[in-house]
Amino acid sequence: MRSILFASAIVLAGLQAQAKATEALILSEGKIFLPVKGSPATAGYGTFTNNSDKEIKLSVNKAEPFKAVEAHQTLEKDGKMAMEKVDTWTVPAKGTLELKAGGNHIMLFDPKREVKLDETIKVRFKQDGKDKEFAFKVVPRVDSSSEHHHHH
Repeated sequence: MRSILFASAIVLAGLQAQAKATEALILSEGKIFLPVKGSPATAGYGTFTNNSDKEIKLSVNKAEPFKAVEAHQTLEKDGKMAMEKVDTWTVPAKGTLELKAGGNHIMLFDPKREVKLDETIKVRFKQDGKDKEFAFKVVPRVDSSSEHHHHH
């Protein structure tokens, strides 16, 4: 009887380890701004957390219904902020990679159909060479520039 209990404990421990291994990378607060009418591009943000002991290479692959999706970083060039396409991001071991305005983010181009508010867009990434999908929620674009002009 004892050997059966021991065997099930091993199986259970193995399953738990497997679950942790497959969830090495987690996306929290993944969001895509609702594309502005007449504008072919929008941006995606969120925070990737790497729970593993190894750094993870991440590249963005595709996002239906957008025709194209790219990984971008924002950097300063000659005193101006410039956006630059990158092939891969590295999420450090036990660390995070934040996708945010003015930093790393995904750009999504030319939706083939209307993208709706609160819709979930599955964005496919290559995680260390393997396909992995992450869910990004379509959120309203907040125009923060208009909020600051009412105080005279």
